[in-house]
Amino acid sequence: MTANQQEWLEALAAFKDQRQPCAHVVVIGVRGSAPREIGARMIVAGGRLAWGTIGGGRLEHLAIERATELCAAGEPRSVTETVPLSEKAGQCCGGEVTILIEAFPWNRQRLVIFGAGHVAQAIAGLGPYMDLDVQLIDGRSAEEIEPPLPEDPGYEVLFIDAPEEEIDVIPGDALLLVMTHDHALDQEIIARAMKRGSFPYVGLIGSDRKWIRFQHRLAQRGFTDKDLAGVTCPIGVVKGSKEPRKIALSVATEIAELLAEMAR
Repeated sequence: MTANQQEWLEALAAFKDQRQPCAHVVVIGVRGSAPREIGARMIVAGGRLAWGTIGGGRLEHLAIERATELCAAGEPRSVTETVPLSEKAGQCCGGEVTILIEAFPWNRQRLVIFGAGHVAQAIAGLGPYMDLDVQLIDGRSAEEIEPPLPEDPGYEVLFIDAPEEEIDVIPGDALLLVMTHDHALDQEIIARAMKRGSFPYVGLIGSDRKWIRFQHRLAQRGFTDKDLAGVTCPIGVVKGSKEPRKIALSVATEIAELLAEMAR
């Protein structure tokens, strides 16, 4: 691996760490005269050249425009483009360049946990192992949370007066876990999640007895057996443990199995 190759890999890794969508552009074919050789690379982010160059001029401008379009799509994609270097294209080299553009949105599926207590924090800490971006949402203030949140938790925490209202703006492919300090709030969040009906996983912490009580009350509000079947309660592959870290491992295993099924 040459020094140049190592540099572009390091630059790409830095964008991944920052979750900054970007596109990698590499010259994969040259016919006739061209500003750069096969293997010349650049990285486009935020609609501009962020690293390297494929020779400047109109060629590079067109590549940046196309790379920006692919990034905006929000999905990992690869395309090849062949650009004639004629006066019509704003360059007079007279050759032809083929480029490969790879878009990296770096978007991961989100796990949203309502509640920021012991179990929620333990599960959130496992986010990197599940390859999920984790967000905790709590209606209390940071000072009221027990145990106190870490200074640099590695996940997002949102303190908001009405956590249940966040259901309306959460991405539809997010996984939900409900474990607040208030059973009435738990029930309202579950109701809103069922009403929206798009989430691949809705988990509620609690016993069989809690879920039976919730089902009865939610049925009185008009929710059907089919709606209620979309909620997992109790959660985790191993039921019965009350130790936060053991619950977290059990729930993380359940989610990992679900993600594996979804990927098939």
